[in-house]
Amino acid sequence: MGRGAVVGFAMMTGGLLLGSSSIAQTADAVTTARPAPNVPMVPPAKPGAFAQQKVNATRFHLVVTGHVFTSKEAIENYLAYRAAQLTLEQKGTWFTLAEARNANDPVPASKPDPAGMHYSFRMAYWRPAWRYKLAGAAAWSSWSPFYGTPFFAEGKDLKTITDFEVSADIVIRKGPMNDLDPLAYEPRAVSEFLVNQVLPPE
Repeated sequence: MGRGAVVGFAMMTGGLLLGSSSIAQTADAVTTARPAPNVPMVPPAKPGAFAQQKVNATRFHLVVTGHVFTSKEAIENYLAYRAAQLTLEQKGTWFTLAEARNANDPVPASKPDPAGMHYSFRMAYWRPAWRYKLAGAAAWSSWSPFYGTPFFAEGKDLKTITDFEVSADIVIRKGPMNDLDPLAYEPRAVSEFLVNQVLPPE
């Protein structure tokens, strides 16, 4: 092989190596520049903040407990998020809220409404029951959304609420969701709606 051919081969080889290096650097740059997948996370609850009890094959009793009261919506939404997560864990396709009401409650029961809202996370109908303690009180008090009375924290200094529990019974179901039922929830829709909004209570 002549000297010119050797020089030409060396230049060509160097160019290929340089090209390969540039391609690798470009690929690394693209990999580095690519944003990480957006995987929103809800921190795990501390011990005692959340409990679930299996009542029968499809019904579960869920309780969220805390000592630092933030807001009614925030705490109830966290309970709804946990209900959705449990339904997905149990391979359910939807769940219903079993309303904790008494026969003499003045607020009427929720009924299917063909003209009502038909999306899968109708939070206005997510109405769990509450228990709470005020500073200096020895016993628990209760509040239900079906009593027809104002929420117990309205007009109070929130620091006087030293303990609270919010609870709900859900029934996990499979198959097509009954979209007319205002107490029916699609767990993935609920989870995606709430995942960036909720935190475990303290």
